[in-house]
Amino acid sequence: MKTTTVSVYAAFFFILVLSVSCHRDSEVPDAAFQRIEMCMESLPDTALYLLKSIPHTEKLRGKLQADYALLLTQAMDQNYVKFTSDSLIALALNYYTVERGDSVMRAKAQYYYGRVLRELDKDEEALTFLSSAKEMFGKIQCCKMFAMATDEIGMIDRKKKLYQESLENFRESYAIYKELKDSLGLVRAGQNIGRAYLFQNKWDSCYFYYTYALELAREKQYPSEVSILHELGILYRSMGELQKSERYFLAAYEKETDEERKYVECMSLGYLYMQMGDVENARKYFKMSINSSKEYTRIDAYNNLYFLEKDIDNFEEAIIYHEKADSIVNVLDEVDSQELITELQKQYENEKLRNDNLQLKVDRTVFIFCGTVIFLIVAFYMCYYYYKSKNHRKKIAEIESQIRDNEEEIKRYQQEMEEIQELKDQVLEENRILEENRMKVGELNGKIVLLSMQNKTLSGLLKELGGELTVGPSSEQYISAFRLLLAIKEGTLRGKLSNGERYKLFSLFDLLYSNYVTRLLDKTPLLTKHDLEICCFLKFGLTNEELARIFQTSSDSVTKAKGRLKGRLGISPQEDLNVFLRDF
Repeated sequence: MKTTTVSVYAAFFFILVLSVSCHRDSEVPDAAFQRIEMCMESLPDTALYLLKSIPHTEKLRGKLQADYALLLTQAMDQNYVKFTSDSLIALALNYYTVERGDSVMRAKAQYYYGRVLRELDKDEEALTFLSSAKEMFGKIQCCKMFAMATDEIGMIDRKKKLYQESLENFRESYAIYKELKDSLGLVRAGQNIGRAYLFQNKWDSCYFYYTYALELAREKQYPSEVSILHELGILYRSMGELQKSERYFLAAYEKETDEERKYVECMSLGYLYMQMGDVENARKYFKMSINSSKEYTRIDAYNNLYFLEKDIDNFEEAIIYHEKADSIVNVLDEVDSQELITELQKQYENEKLRNDNLQLKVDRTVFIFCGTVIFLIVAFYMCYYYYKSKNHRKKIAEIESQIRDNEEEIKRYQQEMEEIQELKDQVLEENRILEENRMKVGELNGKIVLLSMQNKTLSGLLKELGGELTVGPSSEQYISAFRLLLAIKEGTLRGKLSNGERYKLFSLFDLLYSNYVTRLLDKTPLLTKHDLEICCFLKFGLTNEELARIFQTSSDSVTKAKGRLKGRLGISPQEDLNVFLRDF
């Protein structure tokens, strides 16, 4: 049994050490995540570098894995990294469910999941998650994220050519950024409103918001200044004011620091000069675009040079540019096909490897789980049998002790019962004697009344014969009271009792029942004359109906009066008032 106890303690100690070790290991990435989140807004490139520098991220589980996935997605979005899959942010979305209770993290996971879906051209699904995130941000009053979600919804509406709806969303986010004094958000919202007006050909409103965003971007030295200059060039090109468009395109070209984006500006300038009829400058900027590392930019450049040379009847050069564009297209088609095959093969291998690893993990988990369950069951049963046998011995000793105690109690109770029986016999004998005395008193009282009545009759007879002997006043009073009582019993009494009649009645009951009224008043001095009347009539054996006739009321009123009388006499509601007064 001692070996079993030691084994159980050892198992619990092992689990405790394991949990503490895991907790200490989890503190390191958790603290790193907090520092990374603090520098996400101001230094997004540093945040991305730090996240990618965390070792063994594949071993993260639960909340740490979800937080890492959310932060990495946020850092990639801040650094304009193109998303190719939603598998990363899905880890955070699946972890932060309603049951987790963290509304902020759940809303962020839904927002960035919508961002990724929008990048993957899944606009309808993205709209669902972005709308849900916007609603949650509104409930928890996270204004900045609410405005960002509103911006994303506006972009989806603009892509669906719902320009008025997109404009309303952009204006809503613009008002929030203005209230928060968020200059970067104001630049982004102002630029989005300008684009919405550009698609609706509302040039004045478009120009107003673009220039506002441009001034603020220049003041704060935001990199978005280049894209605003580029879009102002598109605005004036759409308005037909090509000279002003040229000025803005050239300004965007000069300020652009990214080499690949410079080639995009070259394409815009080349196309503008084609419209202006400036062949030399158009050719110059198209040829500069040919140096781009992006195949589609080179294809557009060659195609534009083809049309440019063709328009001036330089067919030999036009054919050369056309062939170069076609050759790049063919190479891209082959590369795309090969990449597609490679990607499918890679996906298949990754899926196969993931399934194999998952199966191994499941097998190992099942083995560990079954071993743990078997160990716990064996330990439980060993402990159970040990404690059961120990409890049995203890219960046997307790039962034996209880039996001995019960036998002693039985002897004591038997002795007490004998004593009680003796006392009972004594009480019964005393009650019998008391009852005999009461009967004698009642008999004597009756004889007194009869003799008094006889004396009265004889006194009247004596008076007729000329004698002078008269009945005493007390006998006259008792005779009158007795006649009154008989009249009440027979129902011949009309009207309520007078004070004098009450006095006679109370005196009669004192005489007949050993100072009955006096004893009642001694017991309860607060009894009223009405209460004493009820006590006397009940003692005399009158029913509720007879009392109701005497007091000229209903039986229910008599019952309620008897209930109140019980309270005054200190009798419990369960006790019978008639029995109490009869034995009183």
